[in-house]
Amino acid sequence: MIVQYSQIIETGGVKLINIYIDDSGSRSLKDLDQPVYLLSAVCIDNTDFNDVSDKMNTIISRLKEKIEATMYSAFEKNSYTFGRSNKLSHLLTEMVISEEFELHCSEIIRGDIPYIILDKDDRINTIKRVLRIIDKLNIQIFTVYCDKHEFTCRHGKSSESDTLLNKRMNEALMESLFHYLEKNDEYACIIADEGNYTVENFTVPYVIEHPNNRISSEIMQKKSYESVNIQIADVCAYTSNMKLMHNIKKDNYKHKKIAEELFEIIEPYNIIERIL
Repeated sequence: MIVQYSQIIETGGVKLINIYIDDSGSRSLKDLDQPVYLLSAVCIDNTDFNDVSDKMNTIISRLKEKIEATMYSAFEKNSYTFGRSNKLSHLLTEMVISEEFELHCSEIIRGDIPYIILDKDDRINTIKRVLRIIDKLNIQIFTVYCDKHEFTCRHGKSSESDTLLNKRMNEALMESLFHYLEKNDEYACIIADEGNYTVENFTVPYVIEHPNNRISSEIMQKKSYESVNIQIADVCAYTSNMKLMHNIKKDNYKHKKIAEELFEIIEPYNIIERIL
């Protein structure tokens, strides 16, 4: 039976959740510079939706204010007048913080634009605040991943192997989600970043071809800057990827300390499955 999202909404007396999916790492098995590829699903109860959104918007507002304040301080130290420092900081803030501003974990960790102006501690603490939302509200996460070296030793690096990997990852993730929903007597809609290759080419077809009465066949896709919860999924996915890369690279992984600190926050809520 194919269940539409509208049918779930109209069904009275059921518990509804939204599941936000994002990937992390290069999906190509030939790209061994990124040895881990994964999908993460963050399960947010509709009763927590407003609380999560408010907390995320507060974090984003604080980050924007910190960027502007740092810019103002930089101009002020260069002997600009108060008025000129204020105008210049506002001008540059509008240039780097557009309407499409969002929290993108990998860019924050690396210190890319527009986060480059912030100290490393400010950037890492922003990620920690996002992850503590997971901790405070006991939000369940499911992650499926592959160690590319291990996978290619078994299946090679052909395009057929890429397809096999994506199919297995989506199958494993969907089965985990279905069992979770069944156990908790919940119904869900999946929401993902618009234009995500894996979601469009593998998750959407899988849900349609393997219908069940717990997950809507209508996967909703939104631009990530329009959804703070998709941004949470991005942060969780990249945090998991950092930890898994650390496990593979050991002492050669430059972010190992950060990876351990961040992953520790969500580890109790993150069920991880390796795809072979």
